[in-house]
Amino acid sequence: MDIEFHYFLTGLIAHRAGFNTDDAKIIAYASQYVDENDLCLEIEDRSKGEKYFNYISQTMNILKPKNELMRIYPIFHFIPGEPGAWSARRRDGKRHILNTTPNSENANEIIDDAFKADEQTRLFRIGIASHSYVDTWAHQNFVGWYDYFNNIGLNVKPDIGHADAEHHPDWVSHLWVDSRLVEAETNNLHRFLSAAKELFRKYCDYQERLGNSNNFNKWADVEKEMIGLQGRTYTGDINYYEQERSKGYKDKIDWLPDFDEREWFDEAIETEIRGLRDTHDGIMAHFTLFQDKHYWKEGIIKEETKWFRFQRAVKQHEKFAIKQLSPVFAEMGYNLAEV
Repeated sequence: MDIEFHYFLTGLIAHRAGFNTDDAKIIAYASQYVDENDLCLEIEDRSKGEKYFNYISQTMNILKPKNELMRIYPIFHFIPGEPGAWSARRRDGKRHILNTTPNSENANEIIDDAFKADEQTRLFRIGIASHSYVDTWAHQNFVGWYDYFNNIGLNVKPDIGHADAEHHPDWVSHLWVDSRLVEAETNNLHRFLSAAKELFRKYCDYQERLGNSNNFNKWADVEKEMIGLQGRTYTGDINYYEQERSKGYKDKIDWLPDFDEREWFDEAIETEIRGLRDTHDGIMAHFTLFQDKHYWKEGIIKEETKWFRFQRAVKQHEKFAIKQLSPVFAEMGYNLAEV
């Protein structure tokens, strides 16, 4: 999924389930920030000289060594599910132990743990885990590492994740064909509605545990909103009606501002630009002579900033997911905790 679901629709689902607007904003931002948190950074405390290092939850370089990818893709984007799931039936009859399947036991364990996190990181954990959870619908039938299992047709892209399928699995309301599957005709509107329903159920159950009303009986109304916002279905290699949908999100979810990937970072961190601001995209990233330096802003308590709490939540999510998924990888003779 992309920002349309991970940010706007996740925010709406959280709000309709009973989270107030401030909490729903944090959940939505954390959910989308999983895809933006792709830089390993060193943040220095000027007064103490201490250095803080974050973990990344996404990489734009799918050619990273396998060990690095294993700490990112299966944990944050392609949670291994049920190889024998009905939705995973392939024309070649193949199965894969790491295949992503919707609403799997592993995905449920990971998101359920997020609701039990400490209060300082809980909303951030919920957002991060929500991203991983709903991606089990969008990324179903792909595995989060190099494997021919991911190959579709004659595409020359590396067979990792859904690179061969390009953006088709992530686009709202998109109709596309996964030629590997018995049921090749794929309708993202149906997939995403199913993901939304189960995420809404999780949020409503959590609200009930807090002593609030369980709003799951309102799903029919939320579903109508979701269908309206996701708009017309379409085929092809272009993300049609994106601007139309974007206007709908802004009109319906007017309390949720446009996503700014630097908001949390800039609130917490001062960047000392050395020469030109660092670029991390494209070929120019290899010609940076003087790396920017980053410092915690003076006058703040870093532990109370949203960026720091998000980074703590990333590390907590990863730690639990490694524990949850290690038995799966052990069957392949692979120690996930040591990568």
